[in-house]
Amino acid sequence: MKLTHLAIVFAVFPLFPLRAAGEAKPRPTFRAVRAEKAPAIDADLSDAVWQNAPEMTGFTQQDPDEGRPAVAQTRIKAAYTDEAIYFAAVMEDDRRATPLLARRDSDLNNGDYVRINIDSQYDRLNGAAFVVNASNVQVDMILYNDIIEDLSWDAVWDSAVKTTDKGWVAEVRIPLSQLRFQDKSVHTWGFNVSRWNARTRESSRLVHTPKTEAGFVSRFGDLEGIERIKPRRGFEVVPYGVVRSDLASGADNPLISSSSHRMDGGVDVKYGITSTLTLTGTINPDFGQVEVDPAVLNLTQFETSLTEKRPFFTEGASVFRFGIGPTNYRWAFDMSLPSFFYSRRIGRTPQGFIDADYVANPRETTILGAAKLTGKVGKGWTVGIFDALTDQEEAWYRRGSEVGNQTVEPMTNYLVARASKEYGKDSRAGFMFTSVNRRLPENLEPVLRRSSYFGGVDGYTLLKDKTWIVEWVAGGSLVEGSSEAITRTQMNAARYYQRPDADHVELDRTRTSLAGYMGRMLVGKQKGRWRPNIQVQALSPGLELNDLGFLTRTDAISTHAVMRYVNTDQTKYTREMSWWAGKYQNWNFDGDMTANGAAGNFYVMLKNYWQTYVWGGGSADRINDQTTRGGPAIVRPGYSYYGGGFITDARKKFSMSLEAERLDYTGESNGESNYFRMSVTYRPTPAMSVSLTPIFRRLNEPMQYVTTIPDPSQERTYGKRYVFALLKQRTLDIGIRTEWTMNARLSMQIYLQPFVASGDYSQFKTLTRARDDEFTPAADVLNPDFNLRSLRGSAVVRWEFRPGSTMYVVWSENRADVAPVGDFRFGRDFSALPHAPSQDVFLVKVSYWLPI
Repeated sequence: MKLTHLAIVFAVFPLFPLRAAGEAKPRPTFRAVRAEKAPAIDADLSDAVWQNAPEMTGFTQQDPDEGRPAVAQTRIKAAYTDEAIYFAAVMEDDRRATPLLARRDSDLNNGDYVRINIDSQYDRLNGAAFVVNASNVQVDMILYNDIIEDLSWDAVWDSAVKTTDKGWVAEVRIPLSQLRFQDKSVHTWGFNVSRWNARTRESSRLVHTPKTEAGFVSRFGDLEGIERIKPRRGFEVVPYGVVRSDLASGADNPLISSSSHRMDGGVDVKYGITSTLTLTGTINPDFGQVEVDPAVLNLTQFETSLTEKRPFFTEGASVFRFGIGPTNYRWAFDMSLPSFFYSRRIGRTPQGFIDADYVANPRETTILGAAKLTGKVGKGWTVGIFDALTDQEEAWYRRGSEVGNQTVEPMTNYLVARASKEYGKDSRAGFMFTSVNRRLPENLEPVLRRSSYFGGVDGYTLLKDKTWIVEWVAGGSLVEGSSEAITRTQMNAARYYQRPDADHVELDRTRTSLAGYMGRMLVGKQKGRWRPNIQVQALSPGLELNDLGFLTRTDAISTHAVMRYVNTDQTKYTREMSWWAGKYQNWNFDGDMTANGAAGNFYVMLKNYWQTYVWGGGSADRINDQTTRGGPAIVRPGYSYYGGGFITDARKKFSMSLEAERLDYTGESNGESNYFRMSVTYRPTPAMSVSLTPIFRRLNEPMQYVTTIPDPSQERTYGKRYVFALLKQRTLDIGIRTEWTMNARLSMQIYLQPFVASGDYSQFKTLTRARDDEFTPAADVLNPDFNLRSLRGSAVVRWEFRPGSTMYVVWSENRADVAPVGDFRFGRDFSALPHAPSQDVFLVKVSYWLPI
């Protein structure tokens, strides 16, 4: 890419104001009192401390009438002892509260709740939120980067509620061991309280923040009066035991037993090293209670990114997020942003391959142990260090009469170190370092890299009272291994060094290391009605993050400019409206334009709380340097697309959403894509919900890659034939979910996902010449038609029999089969599901929280 391209983008940056301004108005101040005797947590506010504690009230609406006093007011009191901080809340209303029974950490918007937000470290950026609803269901979360919420954190705290004819009452006890604060005699904490009234959809806050303003934690009021408390260096031990049975059926593999049974155990530990620094560790963790991953169909050369659901990795994950500041809006057009710590790499399915008649592979890699150290140190530093060790895994194989075992995953150590520091009034900078080191046996030396490292710096600055943000990140990577492993790295889907028409990279089979770099800068307006956003990103061809991160492609320079409009003023028919429109363009390092398009979206919330939205966009013809899977670039035709959807009022017993999209390729009469998604939810009682979510996709892809065939006569395509076809793909995905909550601590979830996909290949053709879109008909190609049938499901009963202690009873199933036919027939394909090979797991797991 020419330097003038980047110069044009960076030239716009000085147009934005770069002068910070002071606070607009003083913060409101509130007061907590010391309790001589701790109140009983029973929602009866007759305790002596509540008679003397000052009252905090005067809530202001966020919705529906922003800025006006809340119609249903809330009264809050705060008290503390040497062990805990207490809150008493009276939620006034002219009717009884709307109850909602749900599992812990669920979406509680269909019922009434109150949320207590605390910035106990008083850094105006981070904090914790404790939510309790009118049915005493708890939600807790970490607040970070001023505006971002992380629900993975689970604290141990108590609450009680009581409903009345005129609203409801809540009483909350939060142990000081669950909060981080400095060791000093007098404390001031950031503080705010939010309330949600589901019946009237009134959202209100003790400290109001206009919706057109930026920031949340930084705008908290001050909670004073807290004196002579000491940080608790909590020491928590959570041992667990599990009994598990695995059953397999329909698998034609003599090495796989039809049933196996085992007992196991492990322990989690949490220790407060200092008042603001916590060590968390786990030995032999078990994640059998985690919901199964959904089935997907992926015909690309890139892997699928899966959501992390394992509690040890999700809790506190916000500390390790890198390159993501408090930007209100973030876009990535025709290119995904790299992830620098993708924890699904740890405990992954073994990567080794054995060529044999039968193979029995482990499903996952054993995590021997892991530990992380997170918290505050020094003056304004936030740190996080994570380390995990996974075991060597062996697979059994049978080749003829030979039976043996072979290593398919080496013992591996994963390390992540992250630190950031606030400087000035509204700025932060930090760095990150990751490493992966493997003890490779001889058979895996050509397959896996021996080591992988990444180091980078990131930061942001908020300007003009948080009106503008400048966000940046830069870093570099280094991977090392055998010449075979580094050759595979050069040739993989992220970079394709072997491309015969690439001038800027060259495949070197003698290399034993590969290095690369990346950088990104964003400038955006955070508040007001008009909010421009400009970003440029560059990923060098040698960048490699996939040993511990997630990266689909390198060799890219991407830019975009977006204008967003936000109007939260109510009109006769609407409550909120917004739209955005953007232009984007991407290049590789040879200067080929790999993306050139525009996109937009319009959203409106109606007075009846229905939401509707439409979107659309298109792209011009562009160069694609990845479609031939390492061959020469081709020209991909442009396309246009449009779609829309709506969401009904979720407060009703019956609610639904619907959306659809159509895409058409320019100049291709048979190139199109259609997408349809519907979600229906029925809540017969406040304790039960049933949802059905069918998704149907219909794709006619005129340039689907099939294979590459050596052919020295094909000089215009560098001695190979690149075979493509028209792919008619049909996919039906049905998500079925039932949740039944018996009480705030006992719940059951059932999830089922029937999934069917078919692919019909026809009109085979070969690329006529490189860097073109002309094809020649081909006939001597093996037809890869397929029909995939899958059924995944799980049932989980969760019982928190005492605070922090839980029992799980779990069943999960993974059933799948593939047939060599390309047509889609609903009846035939779904009737085949019960006969597909399956893997079932039954387990009972008990963990017990021991505060020491």
